[in-house]
Amino acid sequence: MNTTIPLDILVIEDNEIHLYLLDQYLTFSSLNIGTVHRASSIESAMELLETNKPNIIFLDLFLPDSDGLESYSMIQSKIKTAAIIVISSLSDINITLEALALGAEDYLVKGEFDERILEKSVRYSLERKKSELKLQASEEKYKQIFYNNPSPMYIYDIDSLKILECNDAAVKKYQYSRDEFVSLTIKDLLPIDRRNALLFDEIDENYDWVSTPLSQIKKNGELLLVEMSFNDIEMNEKNVRQVQINDITEKIKLQEALESQQEEKQRSITAATINAQETERAELGRELHDNINQILVTALLFLDNVIVSQKMDYDKLKYIKEIIAESIKEIRKLTKGLVPPSLDNIGLVVALDGILSNIKSLENINISTSFEEFSEDMISEELKLMIYRIAQEQLNNIIKHSQATMVNIALYKKNGNLELQIKDNGKGYDLSSQRNGVGLQNIKTRAALHHGEVSITSSINNGFELIVDFPITA
Repeated sequence: MNTTIPLDILVIEDNEIHLYLLDQYLTFSSLNIGTVHRASSIESAMELLETNKPNIIFLDLFLPDSDGLESYSMIQSKIKTAAIIVISSLSDINITLEALALGAEDYLVKGEFDERILEKSVRYSLERKKSELKLQASEEKYKQIFYNNPSPMYIYDIDSLKILECNDAAVKKYQYSRDEFVSLTIKDLLPIDRRNALLFDEIDENYDWVSTPLSQIKKNGELLLVEMSFNDIEMNEKNVRQVQINDITEKIKLQEALESQQEEKQRSITAATINAQETERAELGRELHDNINQILVTALLFLDNVIVSQKMDYDKLKYIKEIIAESIKEIRKLTKGLVPPSLDNIGLVVALDGILSNIKSLENINISTSFEEFSEDMISEELKLMIYRIAQEQLNNIIKHSQATMVNIALYKKNGNLELQIKDNGKGYDLSSQRNGVGLQNIKTRAALHHGEVSITSSINNGFELIVDFPITA
């Protein structure tokens, strides 16, 4: 305490001689003395303390209306902020020491001190009281932080594992009353099958327990998954451990739900891919059976006829040759869409032009392209093949479903990415009411393999636009 501020002093003494000497010593000292109040009994001192808050109290323990420690206890209970210096005789030294043990700041022996000793005692007592009040404020602040903390917290004895204190959030989280909570040990918060397992008292050797999810149990038996942080503190002159709880039960449940959804999505993608493969195989089988097989059967019949007649019929042989040539042509057409082109040799643009030329020859569709901003060395061979397959899939979708008369396909670099754009003027569809078909699902699956992002723009009678955005380094 800053002693340059005038000190407000209360002297509780019934002996006029000692009172006079004390006044003289205060006057002779270099202390900045303000108001000095005097009381000759505990009763009169208690009345003074109703309206005054002195910085220093000089207390004689033996007064007309109070003896010994009772005098100290009454004054100490009345005012907590004053430094109390006990004034005693040598014969009362034992009781004086007990008063010091209870919290008195210092003592002076009557007839054994002067103004210098008094001044030293006052300064020492003021500093001691200042430290004590600061510690009390710190403890009160800690209590407020502990009890009002939104995270559940409790304190337990490291040796006995008994819970000593808990905050309101812990009472709410675990559903015990405060009295019930502090009657438990930390083992009681563990599931029954874990109560003989590793415990918190071994935390020093197991730091991963701080963040590793740990099972806890509420009063009603409901399971909690929590993360814990530990802090060793001193409480009532004993080392104890404070635990702070972070309930991650809902977080874990959400993660599990997301993982389940992801697994379900992956199963859907796999199923769609398999269905697409089966559909493609079925179409291939029908084409082989209904078209190529019938052509070859016709050739076989004509060849049998030539063999049976045992005549060299050049017209029939010529017709058989034409039939076989037609079969070869159909087989080439059929396999052209199945076997990936050698993009390394011909390039992506030439391969796409090949698809488009086939469509132009078979369908009444006007096709335009924009490949000027694309360079073959922009991307890898694997990505070229992926773009080729995506374009092939979407163009097949257009032919089958769109009723389009115009199609534009473009490859260009944008914001460091490569974009594939395929746009038609067909019938389109309502994106909000219609789910993606197998073809579009295949496109999204293929694009995802190269971290591509698919965006679709379409509405009824306003065509369809597909954009696939691939990150590239070139």
